[in-house]
Amino acid sequence: MKISDLQIQQNAQQIRPGGVQTGKLRHTPKSNIEGSHQKSFQDVLNERIGRDNSLRFSSHAAKRISERNIELTSIHMSRLGEGLSRVKEKGSQSSLLLMDEMAYVISVKNQTVVTALNKETTRSNVFTNIDSVAIV
Repeated sequence: MKISDLQIQQNAQQIRPGGVQTGKLRHTPKSNIEGSHQKSFQDVLNERIGRDNSLRFSSHAAKRISERNIELTSIHMSRLGEGLSRVKEKGSQSSLLLMDEMAYVISVKNQTVVTALNKETTRSNVFTNIDSVAIV
């Protein structure tokens, strides 16, 4: 049963034939409901991020992938995921992953591809604000 359902049950007035029972509703704070505790938004967000280890793409990266006709297969995604795991183990924060003449800048902390470059755009580019490079 959801916490919201428990709150509704505890706060609901009983309706009898002939009228509504008078009296104040008993308010029970969330923290007092058996088996639950309040979490901050940050706690919930961190928990969700930790549970979901999949690689995400920023809107900028998705746009670049589309514009540059970069094809990402399940094999590519697997290799990017493995590269992310490797740089994460080394303590990287922002990494450049090189794969099949393409480059992906990844925010390791957020597990998000920030941008993607194909062979032509990789050659004439300078990469800044990265602390590691991995070839996958």
